Amino acid sequence: MATFFKIIRWPNVMLTILTQLVIIYGLLIPSGVDPTLNWWQLLLLVMATGLLTASGNVINDIYDIGIDQINKPQKLLVTKRISETSAYNLYFVLTVLAVICGFVLSNSLNKPILSSIFIGVAFVLYLYASSLKAMLLVGNIVISLLVALVILITGIFELFPSLTTENQPAFKFLMERLLEFGLMAFLINLAREWVKDCEDVNGDKAGGRNTLAIALGRTRAARLVAIFILGILILLGWYIYNYVYKNDVITYYFIVFIMGPLMFVMIKLWTTATQKEFHILSTVLKAVLLFGILSIGVIKINYYLN
Repeated sequence: MATFFKIIRWPNVMLTILTQLVIIYGLLIPSGVDPTLNWWQLLLLVMATGLLTASGNVINDIYDIGIDQINKPQKLLVTKRISETSAYNLYFVLTVLAVICGFVLSNSLNKPILSSIFIGVAFVLYLYASSLKAMLLVGNIVISLLVALVILITGIFELFPSLTTENQPAFKFLMERLLEFGLMAFLINLAREWVKDCEDVNGDKAGGRNTLAIALGRTRAARLVAIFILGILILLGWYIYNYVYKNDVITYYFIVFIMGPLMFVMIKLWTTATQKEFHILSTVLKAVLLFGILSIGVIKINYYLN
């Protein structure tokens, strides 16, 4: 059982589920818009996205066997703790269950076309693990888009089925807010992906992959990521100034839990050189992503309307 939770990377699965719950209970319901999904439909949505996250992690581990033997042999699961055949079977079961949950959910809403989202995501996750991950920038961008998609999927399933002429302005407003958060999640995760590439450069090179760290060299790639994070900080500063600076609590939250850690990572990237140091910075960026998601619940909708 311990191996199962490790190979699906349960913290990532829980983060996916938490993201959806925060959006629903921290943004949509407080906004005064009645969500479409009842309790069992919400359960299906959470299960579908959670299972897809888990299946993506499993197939990723399967294709990373050779690379993980170099980068993190002590954490190698496939072939060491679970056979490759068993891992493939687990991936298949998780993917099928996710698609079934998505199909049942979409049909219960009389929107069967929405089930194609889960099929498409499952297909892209397989492509990412099997080929896209090895392409320069492509894999980083694709996986970051999928992270942002978790935010947008929640809004689509909660708002789209109940869309009418009367509530269209309110729903448009909420989707715009979700797009903003989705963009921020995309940018932060993209920075983290590049930091992880710097961390895993040795195994990636041996595995024939072409990452930013391999193309530019670890030092130059790290400094380029630092400049990229500076751009994120400028964008966040603009966002705070235009939307939330009038509220001290929210402003301090962004500065302490999001901008502060990002600035720390940006500065450290200029001198970081070891795999362990890059791993720490990757972990910090993952925490920033978590706090960014939680900020959806911290910000009250009326501050956007002022």
